[in-house]
This record gives sequence, C-alpha cells and structure tokens, in this order.
Amino acid sequence: MLNAVILIMIGFWILSKIPFNQNINQEISANIYKNGMQSGETTVVIDGEKSNYLFHNDERFHGKFQILSYEKTDRKDMYSNIKWNSDDNVQKVLYFQNGTFPSMDIISTLFINEEMTEFSLMFTDGTVIATSDEVYQLYTKHVFYDDVTEITTVKDVEKIPEI
Repeated sequence: MLNAVILIMIGFWILSKIPFNQNINQEISANIYKNGMQSGETTVVIDGEKSNYLFHNDERFHGKFQILSYEKTDRKDMYSNIKWNSDDNVQKVLYFQNGTFPSMDIISTLFINEEMTEFSLMFTDGTVIATSDEVYQLYTKHVFYDDVTEITTVKDVEKIPEI
C-alpha cells in the first residue's frame, strides 16, 4: 500500500513538471493608441507553442508575435518568448533573432490572457497596442515608461485583474 502511494506521489510530481504544449495559430485585431486616442488598427499574428502545466502557472509561449503594423516584429528569424508570472497578472515579452536580442522599441511589460486573445503592450514612444479599449485603460492605469531613464514601472501590481 505504501509503495502505491509513493508511486502515485512520484507520478503527480512528474506530471507537474511536464508541460502539455498547445499550438497557437491565430490573428487578432488590435487598436493602436497614440497620445491617449485610438489612431488606427492593426493585426497581431500569433504562431507558436504555449506550455500548459497541470498544477502551476509557470506558462510560456515561444513563437511569432508579429504586430503587422510594426515591421521589426516581422523580421526573418524573429521570435518572441512570453512568460506568465505566477505571482501576479503581469507578463513579460522578449524578442530575439539568431541568438541576439535586437532593440525592438517595445517595453517588455505585457498584459495578455491565457488564451492569447486579449492583450496590451507599449512601445517606448508611448504608443499602445491593445485588443480593446478596456484592456488599454487597464494597461495605461498600471504601466508607466520613462523614456529618459528607460525604466518601466508597474503601479499597484496586486490590483491588476486577470484579463
């Protein structure tokens, strides 16, 4: 009986470490906001693999996260990693190309839901890409970027709801 319990515990431990990957391939319409006003629309192409763990929220996405109105995200061999933080509802995005991390003029702080259908992110010039006005308002209420110091501040992290 004790051996069975130990085997079950080991099985759960192994399952908790193995991601069950999900392929994501979708195009999402998003708004472009400049100076607090919607100034246009764009499409974001998301094509890659998202890890889904059974017993914890250490999830990641690896693949293309292309903002069609922003040419730098569509370079040859340009990929992104998105990491969901298990402690709060703020995610991080990192772009890389051929083993380097080119300047993208996109701050790494990202709000995105687990299905990757609702999101908001900001460029260093203050332009925000968001799937809805509600997500835009949430993002700009909590995320601030200082273009002089190049420091991003996230205000009231514990009050940011899951989108």
